[in-house]
Amino acid sequence: MNANAKKAKRSGVASARVRGVILSPHGWQRFQAAKQQAESKESWGKRFTQEDLNDRTGLSPNTLARILNRALGVDRQSLEILFQAFGLELTTADYAPPAAAPKTLELQREDPQQDWDNAVDASVFYGRETELAQLWQWVVAERCRVVGLLGLGGIGKSTIAVKAALQMQSDFEVVVWRSLANAPSLDDLLTSLLKFLMPLQGDAPLIPATLNEKLVLLMQYLRSQRCLLILDNAETILHSEQVGQWQSDYEAYGQFLRTLGETTHQSCCLLTSREKPREIALLEGEQSVVRSLSLSGLTPDDGRAIFRQKGAFTGSEAEWQTLINHYGGNPLALKLVASATQDLFNGSIAEVVSYLNQGTFVFEDIRNVLDRQFNRLSSEEQKILYWFAIYREPVAISELRENVIGAASQQTVPQ
Repeated sequence: MNANAKKAKRSGVASARVRGVILSPHGWQRFQAAKQQAESKESWGKRFTQEDLNDRTGLSPNTLARILNRALGVDRQSLEILFQAFGLELTTADYAPPAAAPKTLELQREDPQQDWDNAVDASVFYGRETELAQLWQWVVAERCRVVGLLGLGGIGKSTIAVKAALQMQSDFEVVVWRSLANAPSLDDLLTSLLKFLMPLQGDAPLIPATLNEKLVLLMQYLRSQRCLLILDNAETILHSEQVGQWQSDYEAYGQFLRTLGETTHQSCCLLTSREKPREIALLEGEQSVVRSLSLSGLTPDDGRAIFRQKGAFTGSEAEWQTLINHYGGNPLALKLVASATQDLFNGSIAEVVSYLNQGTFVFEDIRNVLDRQFNRLSSEEQKILYWFAIYREPVAISELRENVIGAASQQTVPQ
């Protein structure tokens, strides 16, 4: 071997050594589950801080940061130490080489195989590592056909859908985003999808005339290629009085979801909604190819990251905890609160908490978010929420049922 070859070999070994490995989605999910179990047993569910993890593992802050960010590689021994600290044994399925940086949404908009339509920008993103790992497991590893992404308004469903799709894009031949916010009929949606998919297969865009013919043709494309279809804001066409059911003239969407869930194909539909469609509720299960993931609020640490992005704030740990918990870790609510705190209170968290402790509702924009969610409830569901507000403390279902007025309302409370 000549000198240049030896030098190149040494350089390649050094490069591989520097590149290292990162936790795979499988390994990340195992680590998160073990960490959450330890947090539940040892700190009453309170999330371990960076210092807690440093003390527990003996790893340096820099190494831990690299592991948790999953962008820059570390040596395999560091991952073994991390896993051992949580009673786990590292396997080859738990780690992988660092992936090349995924293309941003703006770059992907220029990809002829991808149509992002009016998808939201997910370049600023906080937390959700466990949820992203779960979505990867279902969509990529287990090849689910339909996955519902559910949660309150402002909780970040659209953003995490974009983030997950960008992370999973290399596992699909085609990625298509469509918003249902303007309530398109299923006929219009299928026409839009076929106009994009048909030229990719070299077919002339001769759209069939009937709805059934369009659905049959779309399913042919979903069988012949691996396509990730994201449908955003499904609650727009769901009935507000009848939970999980479609509005009049939109019932065909139910047939569409049933076809996606029950018919063999190699694609996946990721659907975001404030409410769970009835078809997903009927088809989902641990062993099923239809699943749903309900999003909760951000952790206090991730919630504070939203504030840091807005500017400088002052407050004690207890005040931060009170503020973020008060708004349920809702990202949209926290963004509104952060802006108002800067404008009205010069960044003082203590002053905001003081208003909250007095029961004063400060931010009108947040009232609008809650009103939109509340107005989607049936009158019976609204009555039950009023009773929750009256109790102000946890209450047994049996006691709540006795106090709800009216036989119809009582029937809506579980036995």
